[in-house]
Amino acid sequence: MALASKKQKQEVEKWFSNLRNEICTSFENIENSQTRGPFCDLPPGRFELTNTSRDEGNGGGGLMSVMRGGRVFEKVGVIFLQFMEI
Repeated sequence: MALASKKQKQEVEKWFSNLRNEICTSFENIENSQTRGPFCDLPPGRFELTNTSRDEGNGGGGLMSVMRGGRVFEKVGVIFLQFMEI
């Protein structure tokens, strides 16, 4: 079995990063559209982004996105992690 090329790895990383962004945008759109209900007076939730690393960056890492205390979602997270061969 052949290992993926650097270009293939970059394409996969980009695809998953875009997917994470689309998911986060969808959750934020749900928050924006909530205009009725018990928490509609709260500001819409927004994701806080945190970079993560494994083995001080040598083993990979990613981006953790967490939304807390929104109109619809009390807490929701979307995480993309990339693991490197060591």
